[in-house]
Order: sequence, then structure tokens, then C-alpha cells
Amino acid sequence: MTDEHRDSEEAYEEEADEGHQEQEGPETETEQAAEESEDSQEDQEERTSAADAALGAARGAGKTLADGFSAMRNVHHASREHSTARTRLKAMQDAVDADRDTLDHRDEIAAGYDDIVAAQTAIVETAQKEMGESQTRIDQLQAERDDLRAQLEQMKSEHEQSLRPYKKLAESTKGRSDDAALTVAEAKRAIRTAEGQVKDAAARREQNIASATRSLDSSQERLRKVQGELTRLQSDPNSKPNAIAQMQGEIAAELAHVEVARNEVATATSESQSLVDNAQTHLWTQKQSLDSAQRESDAARQEAADRKAEYDQLLSEANAQEKELTDAITVRSKSIDDLKADYDDAAGRFDAAQALLDEANDIHDTPEKTEELRRSVEEQDKAIAGLRDEIEDLAQSEKSIRESTRSQRLVFVAIIAIVVVVIALIVWLVLFRG
Repeated sequence: MTDEHRDSEEAYEEEADEGHQEQEGPETETEQAAEESEDSQEDQEERTSAADAALGAARGAGKTLADGFSAMRNVHHASREHSTARTRLKAMQDAVDADRDTLDHRDEIAAGYDDIVAAQTAIVETAQKEMGESQTRIDQLQAERDDLRAQLEQMKSEHEQSLRPYKKLAESTKGRSDDAALTVAEAKRAIRTAEGQVKDAAARREQNIASATRSLDSSQERLRKVQGELTRLQSDPNSKPNAIAQMQGEIAAELAHVEVARNEVATATSESQSLVDNAQTHLWTQKQSLDSAQRESDAARQEAADRKAEYDQLLSEANAQEKELTDAITVRSKSIDDLKADYDDAAGRFDAAQALLDEANDIHDTPEKTEELRRSVEEQDKAIAGLRDEIEDLAQSEKSIRESTRSQRLVFVAIIAIVVVVIALIVWLVLFRG
């Protein structure tokens, strides 16, 4: 019976009691109290039954989780034991394989000991001989190379001393040639300046003469006008004598002006021409200086070229002599490098053969180590066989545990998944619905 149902019944009973309350009196109130006591007892029994059911369900779920966790742990433990055993088997197998290879190698060396000693001894003796011959030849070539290097240093010193005067002479003549070329450049600049001066003097001459000529022309024009006026006055009978006399005086003055202008023209022409002549003389002098400087520059340049050619020829001959010694040194250095390579090759063969001899002698002299290794291999094989059986048992045990706990593990995983989903749902509701 649910709480809502009980509440409805109680409400209905209360309404019925209220309808008959005045008629029933004290007797009705006693019956109502008895009914309420019976309802309270029924509710208490229902709550106790529901709590027992929930407790039983919780205990069942807890047991299911515990069984599932225990199954998962047992499977993991069995798998780990199986994996550990297989790892140990691999390590033991690798170790016995290495020991077996060593044992086979020692048996092979012991069986062919005499042949190995004979062959490797021959290689050692041959390599020793080759190393000795190479070292002797290396020492000889190094001595020759050292002697050639000393000769080269001496030759370079002698060449430097003998070439020094020619080098200085070539440098000094080159310096004189440069100075002469500078003088020619300066003379050319002086000529350009003098040419400008001649041009300026000629221009000034023309200007001065033109100016003086214009003054003379003006004076002559005024003279002609005055003479014309005098002629007009003289031909006029009405002209006064004093006017004619005045006009004659003006003619005399203009004649004087014309004469002065003629003198100025002659003076301007003479003075301007003198300036032009001086400028042209200076230009001629500069050209003579340029010709002289050019001849000296050409001579200095030719001398410098001759001295340089002489020095270059001597230097080339000296370099050729030094190159002969340098080439000889290079040839011997290459031969030394080749011989060192041969020596290293022979030394490698010697070391390898000697190592084989030492190993063969050690194995031949210690047969007890070979037998001890043989016993160790046999014992390891037995231990590996026992471990293989153990691994087989562990594999069967792991398989059995997996099969027997399959349902428990699946239920455990399902419960965990449900719990995760419920938690996620609760988080979602709190974050997005709150």
C-alpha cells in the first residue's frame, strides 16, 4: 500500500468521521483512535520490508563488484606470471646460444689447431718482412725529403738576395715613370689653361677694338653733321658771320675728337694684340714643356717596363728552379704516404694473425675450460626444457582462469561503465541544468 493511497483513505475516513461526529459522541472517537493505531503499524511494517529489500540488493551488488574485481586481479596475476616466465626463457635461450657458439668455436679451433698455427705463423712472418721493408724505405725517403727541404730553403734565401737589387731597380724606375706621367698631366692642364688665356685675350682684343672703332665712327658722324651744317650756313647769304665762326670752331673740336678716337683705336689694337701675343707665347712655352715632359715620360715608362721585364724573367727562372725542388719533395711525400699505407696494411694483417695465434694457443692450452663450457651448455639446456614445461602449465592456467571468470569480468566492466555514465549524467545535470 503506497503513501498516497493511505493518505486518500485517511482523508476519506476523516470526512466520514466528521459527518457522524455529533451523533456518535465519545464512542466514535474511541473507534477512530483504534483505526489510526492499526494504520501506523502497517506503515511501519512496509518501511521495514523495503529497507530489507534495499539492503539485500546493495549486498548483492557489492558482492558482484568484489567478485568481478577479484576475477580481473586473478587474470592479471596469471598473465604477468606467464609473461615473466617467457621473458626469463628468452634470456636463458640467448645466453645458452652465445655459450654454444663459443663452444663450437673452441671445438673448431682445437680440431684445426695445427693448420691454424701453420697458416697464421706464415702470415705473421710475411707481414713482419713487409713492415720492415716499408719502414726502411720510409726512413730513406724521409731523409731525402729533409735534404731537399733544406736545399729549397737555401735556394729561396739565395734567390731573394740576388733578386733584391733588380726588384728595387724595377720599383724605382716605376716610381720615376709615375712621376713623369704626373708631370705630363700637369703640363696638359697648363696648356688647357694657356689656351683659355689666348682665347680670352683674343676676345678682349676684339671687344676693345670694336669699342674704340664705335667711338671713332661716332666722332666722324658728328664731324660730318657739323661740316654739313657749315656748308649750309656758308651757302646761305643770310647767315651771320659769328654763326659760321661758331660752327667752324665746332668742326675743329670734332676733328680733335676724331683724332683722339683714331689714336684710341690704334692704342686698343696695339695693346690687345700685345696681350694676345703674350698669351700665345705662354701657350707655345707650355707646349714645349709638354713635349719635353712627354719625351721624359715615354723614356721613363720604357725604362720601367724594361726593368720590370728583366726582374720578371729572373723571378720566373728562380721560381722554376724552386718548383723543381718542390715537385721532388711532393713526389717523396706521396711515396712516404703510400708506404705508410702499405705498412699499416701489413700491421693489420700481423695483428689479426697474431690474435688468431694467441687465441688458438689459449684454447689448445686450456681444454678444461672447453669441457666446463660444454657441461654448462648441457645444464642450461635442461633448465630451459624445465622452464618450457612450466610456461606450458602457466599458459593453460591463464587460459582456464580467463574462461572461468569471463562472465564475472564482463559484469564488472558493465557495472563500471554504468557508474561512469551515471556520474557523467549527474555532472551534466549539475553543470547544464542547474
